[in-house]
Amino acid sequence: MNIKKLYLFALLIGGFSFSVSAQYLEELIRFSQPEQNATARFRAMGNAQNALGGDLSSIGGNPAGLGFFNQSDINIGFDYLNDLNKATYFGEKTQQNVDKFKISHAGAVFHLPARKQRGANLSQGWLNFNIGISYAQTNNFHTKAGYIGLNPESSIADFMVETPGSVYNDFGWDAGMIDEHGKGGDIPMTMLDNRQEVYNIERGTQSETNLSFGANYGNFLYIGASVGFARIDHRYEHLYMEDGVIEDYTYIVTQNPDSRFTNRADPIYYNLLQSDYYYDNEYVSATRGNGVNAKLGVIFKPTPMIQLGLSATTPTWYQMTNDFSYRFYIENDQLNGETTSFDDWEDTYFDYKFRSPYRINGGVAVLFGRGLISADVEFVDYASMQFSSDDRNTDGTMSADISQTLKGTANFRFGGEYLFTDNLLARAGFAYNGSPRKDMDNDTQLVSAGLGYRVNNMYVDLAYQNVTEKYGHSPYTLESMPSPVADINHTRNRVFLTLGFKF
Repeated sequence: MNIKKLYLFALLIGGFSFSVSAQYLEELIRFSQPEQNATARFRAMGNAQNALGGDLSSIGGNPAGLGFFNQSDINIGFDYLNDLNKATYFGEKTQQNVDKFKISHAGAVFHLPARKQRGANLSQGWLNFNIGISYAQTNNFHTKAGYIGLNPESSIADFMVETPGSVYNDFGWDAGMIDEHGKGGDIPMTMLDNRQEVYNIERGTQSETNLSFGANYGNFLYIGASVGFARIDHRYEHLYMEDGVIEDYTYIVTQNPDSRFTNRADPIYYNLLQSDYYYDNEYVSATRGNGVNAKLGVIFKPTPMIQLGLSATTPTWYQMTNDFSYRFYIENDQLNGETTSFDDWEDTYFDYKFRSPYRINGGVAVLFGRGLISADVEFVDYASMQFSSDDRNTDGTMSADISQTLKGTANFRFGGEYLFTDNLLARAGFAYNGSPRKDMDNDTQLVSAGLGYRVNNMYVDLAYQNVTEKYGHSPYTLESMPSPVADINHTRNRVFLTLGFKF
């Protein structure tokens, strides 16, 4: 079978915006949803920390919280992840599981009390100017989702027909999966009831190093600012496999009597009729980048029981590099017993700049005898994201996709802490993150709980966190008929441990 070689260069100048921009949009959404920098203490409280202080989480959260420290502090944290995806695709159920253990954060706060003149009131004016530095993992990308099913409605060939001029359409024509209709246009050459198998695998982390400053004025006003240096290391692999059968002679004659498949003198395509085919399409991507942002925050304490917090995070300005490869493979068992196959990889290197959305956070905390309750609301304008590169076509497509697909949304966090004894604390929390997309509900909910133990200047915090989301994933999208959709339930169980020492 004579199949011309498909160079990815053609994809870049012709079908790049169509085929790859959707993948870039998903990456931008993923990179724009970092977790708040948090120790096990605040993770157990649902990350509701904007109006609180005295914890190293403030370094990457609301930096005004550094003003609450009256001594220096250092800690390190660990994260165990169990990630589970359960999928249903045309009635078939599958599940994929990933386990990972990492250092989640490390940091220190250095307490610098303000100098007071002899005889001055020690509770008035500026009381301290504290400095903090921390590293925190803000995204753990490790996950694997897969699904398998017998599709009685469509085939990848239907997608090839609907994308004229793309690399998929070219490959489908050369591989004998689509053909020209007698009245014009293309037709799929695959029968229904195709066995389809899809895997989406992610690895890597997103992290942030923050240098923060916080100050305390009169024990009722706390201010802070920080500079964050973000890092992304993300690897993604998408594998689509389809096993099926090419249509028969009767079908093609009714569609186009002059088809290349009806020419018995040319066995290249004629022998493909009613033959089994095995199609693979694989996309492998490695994205790395560095960015910078800034945070400003204030906490006001109008009464000893009430604390009000407000913070703003600028967009993170990233410089990104993406290395990706596309692979197309097809194998046909022809009627004469011969086997024809095609396998090709092409690699591409692509640079782009990315500006994540800004964030505004407000919070309130109520402190009582042996505990506290804290609540936050956060607004994130995902539609404010920006993408730029040296390719105008891609930039135009991405700009349109961002404005048409994304929106601003609100996130809510709620948590509490109770001191059972002088040494033992219990915590619990809940968080809701709104969907950034206009076209689908992709909300996530987080439930958490934990314990804390204090002895002398040492402390140990343990937290359990459960995050669940439900979403649909389509291996390809169609306009002339419903797109196939897998229903996926995604659960992330995580255990966090923080060890700290005050000095």
